[in-house]
Amino acid sequence: MKNFLVLFLIFLGGTMVSQPLSFNAYYDVYIQGYTSNDLSKMKEGSENLMINYSDEFAGYYLHSYYQILKGDLNAAQLASTQALNIQPLMPFPYLTQSYIQFLNGNSEEALQNLEWALQLSTSQNAQETIDDMVKIESFTKKDLSPLKNKWLAFYQNNTVNISKAIELDNCVNGILTQGKKCANLDALFAYYSSQRNANPLFQKMLPLLKAVTFYYGGNTTESINQFEYFLEISKNNSSLVSQSGYALYFLSVIKNNSFNKPGALVTINDGLSEKLKLPYPTLALANMQLHKIQVLAKMENKQQEKLQTAYQLEQTAAKINNDYFKAKAYNSIGAYHIFEGPQAERAKAGTYLTKAYNLAKAINDKSLINEVSGNLVIIKAKQGLHDEAKKLTEEAVAYSLKENDFAGAQNLYNNLGFLYYNQKDYKNAISQFEKSIALADKVKENLTAKQKLEYTNTIEGVYAGMIMSCQYTKDVAKLFATQEQSRSAYLKEQLNKNIPLASISDAQQLLQNDEVLINYSIGQPGEIIMSVITKDKAEIRYNYPIDELLRLKKAYTNKAKKIPSNINPYLSDLQVDYKDGELVRYATKQAAYKKEDFVMLIEWTRQLLKEANPQLQNVQNDFLHFWYNLTLQPIQDVLVNHPKVIISAADELHYLPFEAFLSPKNQYFVSTHDVKYIPNTTIWKIIANRKYAENRKSVIAFGGALYQPSGNVKPTARGMEDFYKISDAVSQKINKGIYNFKPELEAIGFGGANYLEGTLKEVQFVGKLSNDIKVFTGLNMSESNFKKLNATGELKQYKNLLISTHGFTGTIIPEFSGVMFSQPNGGDGKEDTFLLAPEIAKLNLNADLVVLSACDTGVGKLYGGEGINGLNFSFLVAGSNATLLSLWPVNDAGTALTMQNLFKKVVQENAKASTTLNQIKRAFINGDFGERYMHPQFWAPFLYNGM
Repeated sequence: MKNFLVLFLIFLGGTMVSQPLSFNAYYDVYIQGYTSNDLSKMKEGSENLMINYSDEFAGYYLHSYYQILKGDLNAAQLASTQALNIQPLMPFPYLTQSYIQFLNGNSEEALQNLEWALQLSTSQNAQETIDDMVKIESFTKKDLSPLKNKWLAFYQNNTVNISKAIELDNCVNGILTQGKKCANLDALFAYYSSQRNANPLFQKMLPLLKAVTFYYGGNTTESINQFEYFLEISKNNSSLVSQSGYALYFLSVIKNNSFNKPGALVTINDGLSEKLKLPYPTLALANMQLHKIQVLAKMENKQQEKLQTAYQLEQTAAKINNDYFKAKAYNSIGAYHIFEGPQAERAKAGTYLTKAYNLAKAINDKSLINEVSGNLVIIKAKQGLHDEAKKLTEEAVAYSLKENDFAGAQNLYNNLGFLYYNQKDYKNAISQFEKSIALADKVKENLTAKQKLEYTNTIEGVYAGMIMSCQYTKDVAKLFATQEQSRSAYLKEQLNKNIPLASISDAQQLLQNDEVLINYSIGQPGEIIMSVITKDKAEIRYNYPIDELLRLKKAYTNKAKKIPSNINPYLSDLQVDYKDGELVRYATKQAAYKKEDFVMLIEWTRQLLKEANPQLQNVQNDFLHFWYNLTLQPIQDVLVNHPKVIISAADELHYLPFEAFLSPKNQYFVSTHDVKYIPNTTIWKIIANRKYAENRKSVIAFGGALYQPSGNVKPTARGMEDFYKISDAVSQKINKGIYNFKPELEAIGFGGANYLEGTLKEVQFVGKLSNDIKVFTGLNMSESNFKKLNATGELKQYKNLLISTHGFTGTIIPEFSGVMFSQPNGGDGKEDTFLLAPEIAKLNLNADLVVLSACDTGVGKLYGGEGINGLNFSFLVAGSNATLLSLWPVNDAGTALTMQNLFKKVVQENAKASTTLNQIKRAFINGDFGERYMHPQFWAPFLYNGM
């Protein structure tokens, strides 16, 4: 006990900060008590070590020994369990385990643990441990002779290999504290595993140590494999709970660094569950809670969970007396109250951030000071202290750049940009936003394409700030460049990452004289900013009808909140709203209109369009007039001379058909203009440069699939956590090149479906239009057949691909967007019968057009700074120049009319599909197919996207 010199710390990447007293000071108090038999001093010393050096096993081991002397074996076991979990490869925890078991009458287990302690002993003589046993005998009046005799016998027989134990100590300590590679790791573990009565934990710990070595060596793939293997073989082992939490933490870090936030969240939650099985809080627990906060950052609808975790971190930090983690918790709580908390509690933000800043200053952690300053800046700005806010930001930026923290500096420049923007200093705002975007590009340099997509989603605000500033400076070239940069970058990376972004000149070269390109952006919710490009002109147009936006909110959206009728008179004031059960008056009208209000307006519009309810016709018209006035009325003078309109939409505008917007003359927009969509001009340019052979065959079509019975699969996923686990499993499979997702699809209820007779008739009709058309129906319409056609190159031989079946899109799991193929009894070989977006992107097409005659194929997950990542994306990557996809569940008859008329003209008259589609929509509106089909429900869902 007196020569307890070898200390071991598992360090999880958290910041080490100054402690109230040194380890040796607390240890000396304990030794004073040990020497004088003063249990109170032993208690004081060990508890202070447990609190202030919570991730070192020493305090728990010493506390366990103290509890043994005191006679409380249950408390001794708790502390011993913690010591063993923190350090299963040193002798000390096995000694306390041995004493406890012997005193409990479990002699066989006691002798076994004593032997494991002996195998790991680094002490030169036996007497130190004998003295410990004698002291136990003195306090407990129990005879420990069997333990003393065995311990002495091992030393007398020279069976203790001290040099090996020291070598093991150095090896393991180097790996876990520094990530230092140990050359003889395998040999050491082979030696200990070959001992008589070998400790089984050696077999289990080896893959964990290898995993850490691989991690710090930069071999992420092998690191993941070893961590997962360790977790598999250590499952339900009570002695490896802490190590399991450690492994799960690392896996979560890896996933978070790869921007797989759902997977990172699931994994850190599992890790925290393991850590919380231990009786005492530790530095590692605090670090894992902090990591969870970082994972939750900018995840949708996770702010409450983030706040709850911050409070948990605050409690843990208090228990382990750690000012660093207290400051981290206060900073997170303060940030919540700035952006998310109830209006009445916003003042709490300053209180928590001030506490965080003072603690950061007290421990002199410059990085932490910098981090808290970034949030304090916002408080200063809200208080009108703009110069002070700018100075704080500039200091924080300088520090971040010095530390090569480009992501942190990017965020700070973004904040500074908005500081200038709010002061209406748009020139300086643009300068800061440009710096922020440049740093974002620097961050992206070392990311994969998918990681870039996820990262861009988290920084979309900088592009919005830049676009809003350009609107005020009337710099159309800079606006257009930012719009190009802030959408479809992931798609561009898949198509041609080396091609430069398109310019206004590029757009004008692509345009015909009668065409206009409108690039839409959304600034504040409902604020529309457009770059409008024609063959000979480029300009900015703008619309922000805040009164009308609030009118619609009051008239319709607020109804969904079930506001008490006695509150209604107060709501006539446009700046007053009913939120969180109370009336709130906002400082401005703009502040009273939130993103959720705009999203709700989009959803109500979509619902009205796809239901065709005559009782709601006036409401529908009101909405469609509003959308026309918002998006098209500001360019009415341009539209008069340009009957062909090309739209590059933004954000939630992707979910609406502009064709259905109603003009002041009560005309649908498509009645007077041809409409088509593009992701952005850069993608348009890439597609325009594709050269496909003219002698390709006309159509290859798939329809009339046979499915298993509807409802044959019952979903097992219940909450969001289950969906995140499935999403993580899907990501891992894709990383390994596995594309059969049957278990994951079934977990969310994907199985059989109702037979669609109309799909068979549709492709049979198309099949008769030309001799070169090939049609696959029934069981021949299988995913395996489809992939064989791709593998042999036959799919490349057709100008048009038609797939008529059930379609679907996923937002939580975006990879689960696709179409269903036939489902034979017994399955379709290696295929899961669902052709999904990741598989589609790997196809090899030379198509002018892909048509998915199916439901909901044109929607998908909306990524900030990118757009919708769904089936349109996948087919463009696969080689199609355009897609025809749907915005909502389509009507069989309306779809049949659309497809029959479309393919008849495209195949037999070689007509342009985009022009033909607009003509068909006008035929619906004019009643050519019957009065019933005049409603947008039937003709508006299909959008043409591409060349």
